[in-house]
Amino acid sequence: MGVNLDYIIKSDSDPIILPSYAIFNCVLFTLCFVGGLYFSKTTRIGGNNPRLTKDHPQVIINRGISVIITCLISFIGVWLLIRICGGFEESATILTEINTTWALLGFSMPTNSYYLLNTLLIPLGLSMSLFIGPLLIKFLDKELPFQATFNWQDDVFDYIRSLIGFRNLIFAPMTEEYVFRCCMVPLLALANFSHAQIIFLSPLVFGIGSSIVAHIHHAWETYINNGRTAAAAKFAILITVFQFTYTTLFGWYATFLFMRSGHFIPPFFAHIFGNMMGFPSINLTAYPKETKRG
Repeated sequence: MGVNLDYIIKSDSDPIILPSYAIFNCVLFTLCFVGGLYFSKTTRIGGNNPRLTKDHPQVIINRGISVIITCLISFIGVWLLIRICGGFEESATILTEINTTWALLGFSMPTNSYYLLNTLLIPLGLSMSLFIGPLLIKFLDKELPFQATFNWQDDVFDYIRSLIGFRNLIFAPMTEEYVFRCCMVPLLALANFSHAQIIFLSPLVFGIGSSIVAHIHHAWETYINNGRTAAAAKFAILITVFQFTYTTLFGWYATFLFMRSGHFIPPFFAHIFGNMMGFPSINLTAYPKETKRG
């Protein structure tokens, strides 16, 4: 099995990392990740770059570089904090410390079929159950894999090979789950936060941090793009509140998956599946495609 965080969280022992240190680093990782997407002129959209959007190749590449740097900073930050706080054995070499940190972040090789079942199939099935309504509609429309209107080349391979598709289905889920789950959760665990505190606290750190930077910036872009009117302002606020709520709810779920499995794969696959499905339609009682057919 993967790294089980139950063996790390012990309420009857002193925390390896002070809670304030853990929270500070979580906030720092969030600001580095989100801030790098908006503070640099090469990654910022709108303003002096009115023609650039988040889907422009230049923006995707520059933001990707910024995120990779943040991922490196996050790993080094976790390793150094554990090292400074005396979390490693005195006899451990630097290589051993790095390997231990890597495993603690949820990266370990499968050892048996049960491990594969626990880290891939069960979490993926749980994620799919949350989209049972949209999946049923896709099934009725024959849009699921191996059905009539689904095309692997067009719907999967060509999309993933594009910059936008690679970002949406591979790069963004991988880097976001790495920073916000793999790097944050172990720090909170080593600070002796409870399971419930970790599940509910870490996504709030991301949600609040991203609200300060990303959501406010996106709200401003929405306001500008919709004509700077009162209606545009209301729409921007509504979108911002919705994004904060949705990212926080998904963060709770992804953190739960990571806590239960101790591995990177479950939240990563859940994130990919969520991006593929999009936000579930609120109106699940109607079946638009069928009602249009005569």
